[in-house]
Amino acid sequence: SSGINAEYGVDEDEPLFLSLISDLFPAIVLDTAGYPDLEEAIRQQCLEEKLVYHQPWVLKLIQLFETQRVRHGMMALGPSGAGKTVCIHVLMKAMSTCGSPTK
Repeated sequence: SSGINAEYGVDEDEPLFLSLISDLFPAIVLDTAGYPDLEEAIRQQCLEEKLVYHQPWVLKLIQLFETQRVRHGMMALGPSGAGKTVCIHVLMKAMSTCGSPTK
């Protein structure tokens, strides 16, 4: 093990994974409440920055938000111009709007 948490699943695997979890833990109900305040703040930031509110992109922002809540550090990797900086800045501004401190 390299000690790095790599994303190994793909979207198509999610139904199978959820089915397996349901079989293993039948009494557990997954929380699907989400982050409506954060998503609205992201929507507002998209309007202010003249960005397209694209649901798959918003999902990536939510995943980034969830990851930063449970990790001490993280890296955004990808090619130049992919939108890494914009993603981080929109999330930071949205979190500030929601009253969460950012650094």
